[in-house]
Amino acid sequence: MYQKLLDFLEHRSGDIIATILIFIIGYVLARILLSISQKAIAKSKLDPICHKFFLSLLKVTLYSVVVILGCSRFVDTSSLVALLSVVGVAVSLAVKDSLSNVAGGFIVLFSKPFKVGDFVELDGMSGSVQNISILQTKLLTFDNKAILIPNGQVSNAIIVNYAAEEKRLLAVPVPVGYDTNIQEAKSLLLDLLKNDPLAIQDPSPVVVVTEYADSAIQLSMRTWVHTNDYWTLNYRLLEQVKDCLDRHGIVIPYNQLDVNIVESKPKNANYKVHSAVYENKNNQTISN
Repeated sequence: MYQKLLDFLEHRSGDIIATILIFIIGYVLARILLSISQKAIAKSKLDPICHKFFLSLLKVTLYSVVVILGCSRFVDTSSLVALLSVVGVAVSLAVKDSLSNVAGGFIVLFSKPFKVGDFVELDGMSGSVQNISILQTKLLTFDNKAILIPNGQVSNAIIVNYAAEEKRLLAVPVPVGYDTNIQEAKSLLLDLLKNDPLAIQDPSPVVVVTEYADSAIQLSMRTWVHTNDYWTLNYRLLEQVKDCLDRHGIVIPYNQLDVNIVESKPKNANYKVHSAVYENKNNQTISN
């Protein structure tokens, strides 16, 4: 064994030295490339969540190339590459769902349909975005429940972002009775909008008739509002509308159904009242 080792070192010493040099030089070059890439990624507009993932992927790729080049002196690299390809395909099939979520995560991070803090509706669920990772997106509902949605679903879902724009149109429905003076009601509701500091006055708020419903005339108070003030103004107007209409004697009707019973007697109809007497087992008389 000792003699065989000496013969191997004598005949392959050049390959051994070349392999050691490839590993050393490759490692140094990989570190330099990783440092340059880290600075370039940090200056880019990529989401910070992607930085670590890209650096890890680049690190694995560079070190794999160094290992393959270093082993090329002793091993047939074509066979090694083929083996790695087979292993890669097997791993991909085993984690295809996770890879789908990773791809969806990149789509979400690059397209940026929403950001952390936005109130959105995803796949039928709504909440405030708390975190966006490579695999999933975390929502927090108004009652503080956490919802984790795989990014594969997020990338294919219809996304409603309520915080994407600076302003939103607020429409508050107000039903009034059919005996109401429409112009008076519209004037009162419009004054509420004009006197509220959260309601944007340019463009001007409006009050319009939207529908003649079964039990009421539907009015709509419409005003532009800053997105952050949307729900504050909505709840405030709902409270003020009731107080204002009550003070002026305007009724907000509820759904009701009027039933008229018409009693008629057919012609030539004779009605007889029959009386029956029943006797039960206890000898008690029951009349009908």
